[in-house]
Amino acid sequence: MVGEYQARMREVLREYQAVKREGTLLLLSYTTVNEYVWLLRALAGVLRPLGKKALFYLAAAVSDFYVPQDRMIEHKIQSGEDFGVQQQNGKGGPLPAARMRDGSLILELDPVPKFLKTLVDEWAPEAMIVSFKLETDPTLLIKKARYALERYQHHLVIGNLLASRTWEVVFVSELLEGAEKWIRVSKDDKKGGSGGLATVADEKNEVEIEGLMIPEVQRLHRRFMAAS
Repeated sequence: MVGEYQARMREVLREYQAVKREGTLLLLSYTTVNEYVWLLRALAGVLRPLGKKALFYLAAAVSDFYVPQDRMIEHKIQSGEDFGVQQQNGKGGPLPAARMRDGSLILELDPVPKFLKTLVDEWAPEAMIVSFKLETDPTLLIKKARYALERYQHHLVIGNLLASRTWEVVFVSELLEGAEKWIRVSKDDKKGGSGGLATVADEKNEVEIEGLMIPEVQRLHRRFMAAS
């Protein structure tokens, strides 16, 4: 078993080293929502000359809520409520996101700005845009994926459920013949072959779901580029 995983890791390492040598992989790190959005905007500007050849695969799990820079806490939260309010009133500006009130700790988060529409309309108007939709309620997954596609007017939403995210996803796109398509790791794929659909999640899939998703994304990108 150890030897099996060693062989896989050697192959992954070879592929990684190859793309590094060829200069086809650029790694950019970020830790905050602000850094992510600014990097995305900068990359869109760099890739804009590529037109339809560019593809944005927005798989980063950005939180729905965050603490704006001007509301972050610089020092420890004061447990003395009156003292904390006096300190904030003396400085002026917005109240900190974390503070004491009525003897309880209050934490306020702001919604993350909706940048996807700006990416589609302004930053990368010709590129293909792929976003993700993660849900826990299976009755809402496709509905919310369709809603996002209509609201932001991009090209593909890949939806997945938290409980089954490692073995099935649904593609929702106008580029598809039926507007939606489920992609699942099959039972035989888990053993290294191909066959019927899996019915239970398996964290030890022989074939990872991404290995089935990426070829489909490539196919839709080719269709997108060929369209007028």
